Amino acid sequence: MTDGFHQGWVALSDRGLLTPASPDALLHQGLFVMELALPLQNAGLLLDHQSNTGWPRTFAIFHDPDTGIVILHRQGKDVARHVLPAPLPQGKGTARLSFHFDAPARHWRLTFELLGSDPLVSLSASGQNPLPLPLHDLQALCTRPRPAGPVLWFGITEGAAPPGAAPWIGLRTPVETSLGPVLAGHLKPGDMLLTEDHGPLPLRAAHRLALPARGSFAPVLLRAPFYAQTQDLLVSADQLLAISGPEVEYLFGTDAVLMPAGALVDGRTALSDQRRAIAGSVALDLGRPALIEANGSLLAIGHDPACDLPLRCLQTYEVLTLMMLLGRSPRRAA
Repeated sequence: MTDGFHQGWVALSDRGLLTPASPDALLHQGLFVMELALPLQNAGLLLDHQSNTGWPRTFAIFHDPDTGIVILHRQGKDVARHVLPAPLPQGKGTARLSFHFDAPARHWRLTFELLGSDPLVSLSASGQNPLPLPLHDLQALCTRPRPAGPVLWFGITEGAAPPGAAPWIGLRTPVETSLGPVLAGHLKPGDMLLTEDHGPLPLRAAHRLALPARGSFAPVLLRAPFYAQTQDLLVSADQLLAISGPEVEYLFGTDAVLMPAGALVDGRTALSDQRRAIAGSVALDLGRPALIEANGSLLAIGHDPACDLPLRCLQTYEVLTLMMLLGRSPRRAA
């Protein structure tokens, strides 16, 4: 089992720093991302870090319906205020606040967007002279318990955009191997996994993940016996699984198709599971796209936009058509 597979994140809420760093190290540029449950109605403090160790430091994020979003960042005598003026876009579901800062280039940008809106609804503001972020403060901010409120999770990356998708399966997913079913969390390189399309394949790597499990990162609980035979399966929303049956053959002229788990959420047979802050999970690497069996469900492993998928993957409008024919109405996570 390979640990430390962080998908480009420097730090994540409820986890802290994901790679060792000097206590005095500074992050001079990066992207701070926070997801919030909507609607945002009352004024309040979303995040707050205060420290007098060495010199006075503050990193706080406020929301006020009349003012907007304010980030107050202080290091000693230097104080920076970054404001995204009201009114903020309103709606239900999840919003993402992104704070891109580049201290050497003396530029910052704040963006507030409604996830899942079509067309995308967003509001932005920019300015000059942001301050670098001490990694020690990030560690404290991420690991300190925070009160109940609209903040679902937050993290920081050195990239210009949040890291891309990382399909995964839950640690307790029973995966068929040459030795019988093995829990995904117990798999190790060299184990022979039984695939539907390529027969037995050796596992190249099993990357242990610990990612946020709320907001856009919320996993999907596939309920038995609708998708698995005897137990529920926890997978990421972008994990592809094979769907078959007479409805599939009728609509698409093929025995089976692939769909992302998130498209199956209907509040009954598949649930958006936001019960935990962090989801322990694993990303399996077989060296090629393949279909593995997990308690009677076929999951696509190793799919990549540059590679051919083992089955046809449905487009959004095709997913909606199939779900309606199956008598299930897709439901967006709250």
